[in-house]
Amino acid sequence: MFFTNIKRVLSVFLLMFSTSVMAQSVIVSTKMDSSAIWMGEQTSIKLEVVQDKDAQLLMLIPSDTLTHGVEVLSVTEGDTTDIKNNRIQINRDIIITSFDSGFYYIPPIKCLLDKDTFASESLSLKVVPVEVDQQNLDLKEIKGVWSPRFVLFDFIPGYVWITLLVLIIVVAGVYTYFKFFRKGVSEKIQEIEQIPPYEKAMQELLKLKEEKLWQSGQDKLYYTRLIDILREYLNLRFGINAMEMTSTQILTSLRENKETKLVEKNMKSILAVADFVKFAKMRPLPDDNEASMRNAISFVEDTKPQSEEQLEETQNNKE
Repeated sequence: MFFTNIKRVLSVFLLMFSTSVMAQSVIVSTKMDSSAIWMGEQTSIKLEVVQDKDAQLLMLIPSDTLTHGVEVLSVTEGDTTDIKNNRIQINRDIIITSFDSGFYYIPPIKCLLDKDTFASESLSLKVVPVEVDQQNLDLKEIKGVWSPRFVLFDFIPGYVWITLLVLIIVVAGVYTYFKFFRKGVSEKIQEIEQIPPYEKAMQELLKLKEEKLWQSGQDKLYYTRLIDILREYLNLRFGINAMEMTSTQILTSLRENKETKLVEKNMKSILAVADFVKFAKMRPLPDDNEASMRNAISFVEDTKPQSEEQLEETQNNKE
């Protein structure tokens, strides 16, 4: 009976001892550099962990907030020191700050080893407000105070940027149009306008001839185009507003002009056939169609501007 009681007492003692050993396998402690700081100032919590070398310990350190009002700015990497007896000590710094004055309770830092939890002691932090008016302090001079810069872009709404972007695109498009496209069109127009009336008329007559309109039964269109080419030629070459004149008025203007007086008969023949097709709605003979084209070409050829040498030669022949 006596030995039985001794065994029970020893069992309880061994159990308590083993529990004490397990409890001492990880030691977590914390201390603060300064327990009172100015609002916006920084301080450091020194975290010290003692453990076995081979222990896979997990430190539960918050990355953003220790408690409401106390922010974590950074956590240093562990600085490990060998303290013999297969034990190591890990030191880490937790940099914190607060922008609200008051008294804060900082909960313990916890570490996990397998299924066991180990915790440090709790801490307290007093944050003192900055009395600018009474103490004439400059926030920029307080260590650790973040002083934001004034940036104009931060105060401009998003829709303003979108509007500006659209305006830039529109202005760029208008500039491109007038710089390149409009310029190219203007150059082409000038190029067309620079073609002498004689060359332009001859080009259009030859083009009309190649289209073979009357050969495909389009007599009216053929003569409409032919007369329009000649009307434009008279306007550009002699300043005769033939586009607004009747056939009779055109012939009268040609007879009154010295340069066209002698070739008026060619135009008269063309206009006669054209009016016949237009008003009588009759189809001319193929020979008449070909003759009208020849007369038109002859009229343009005979009235083209002459060079100085040609004018002198003509004058000598008359003399």
